[in-house]
Amino acid sequence: MMNPRARKTLLFGCVGILYCTLCLGVDAARAQSNQSFTGDPAAGRSIFIARGCDRCHAIWGNGGTLGPDFALVGAGRSLQQLAGMFWNHTPQMIQTVQARGFQWPTFTEEELADIISYIYYVKLFDEPGDPELGARWFREMRCIECHAIGGEGGRNALPLDHYARYIAPLMLAAGMWNHGSAMQAQQAALRAPIPSFLGREMADIQAYIRDRSSLQDRDIVFLQPPDPTNGRELFLAKGCSNCHGPDGSGTSFGPDLRSATQRLRVSEIAGTLWNHSSRMVAAMRARGMTFPRFEGGELADVIAFLYYLRFYDTRGDAKAGEAVFVQKGCASCHAVDGQTSIGPDLAESDAIQTPLLLATAMWNHAPAMYTVIQLEHADWPRFEGTEMRDLAVYLSNLGADRTQPDDD
Repeated sequence: MMNPRARKTLLFGCVGILYCTLCLGVDAARAQSNQSFTGDPAAGRSIFIARGCDRCHAIWGNGGTLGPDFALVGAGRSLQQLAGMFWNHTPQMIQTVQARGFQWPTFTEEELADIISYIYYVKLFDEPGDPELGARWFREMRCIECHAIGGEGGRNALPLDHYARYIAPLMLAAGMWNHGSAMQAQQAALRAPIPSFLGREMADIQAYIRDRSSLQDRDIVFLQPPDPTNGRELFLAKGCSNCHGPDGSGTSFGPDLRSATQRLRVSEIAGTLWNHSSRMVAAMRARGMTFPRFEGGELADVIAFLYYLRFYDTRGDAKAGEAVFVQKGCASCHAVDGQTSIGPDLAESDAIQTPLLLATAMWNHAPAMYTVIQLEHADWPRFEGTEMRDLAVYLSNLGADRTQPDDD
């Protein structure tokens, strides 16, 4: 078994490799897609560095420590929720920028989309698992009764040593999925319970395979960074949408995948898919459907698509947004009825045309708003949950009402 110091070195080295894989490879993945997803994470990384964001914020420990590590906060939030999270911390950021003599970074709508997409995308990758925990799960889930690693284990199924070429458990997950029906039949014959994954056990098992494998060629195989756009196409082509709907929102045959995959990363989403695979096999057979297989990086792309479902959730409540506008004090500075105000009449502003334009305008004008709020001795408005999304819907509807032609 690997000693603790060597294991720690491996873990940090693997995180760096995953990070570099994103940095170097995501450009190619994006170039192959149809760019239907808002924001380019590769471009976002370049902007993140060029505008000095890394002086205060890190990604998986790479960067500054004055602000939170963005790899730890991005998953499971929509684009607008992330924008609201940035806004909530703006006073501290303004104070830090002013104290250190930095220039406040401003962004175009496209640039902000790229940065937010980058922050969201990096959480898709798992930090490597713990091989000691992996050994435990491998025994407790009774994988060892059928599969061997490094010459130790059962002979009822293929050994798993060849998966040691990979850091992330994507190919292991694909292999389990494709052989799931046979595996579950074997488990039934052995009267063994079908293993269920509750967290990052799959990442831990992957780390255990890398630690104990007898594979001679241990060079790491770099997978193409997962492409959510290709994942959406596969989601339709493989028939997943027949039960879960084209946007993953669910049907009478299958659940809403936006909720099922909220705040989960690669190994966790892969585990969730496995947990439900036996029921999916039975349900698809009952409907005369073929259980889908995934080749190469296809399952990784589908997982990336599922991961992004929450990011693009734009459903909002205009009535709740109106209450937010009043309760957060927005109405104190911004008119919506043509009356004189400190700030512009938002109903006449181009900034309310899209949620992202609104977030961009708020960010770019934050220092000016911060000054006004200090002079007025007011509290900085904070947005929680879906409040930013509701506010955007309210303001967008307000602008649409203003542009409607009069009946007479």
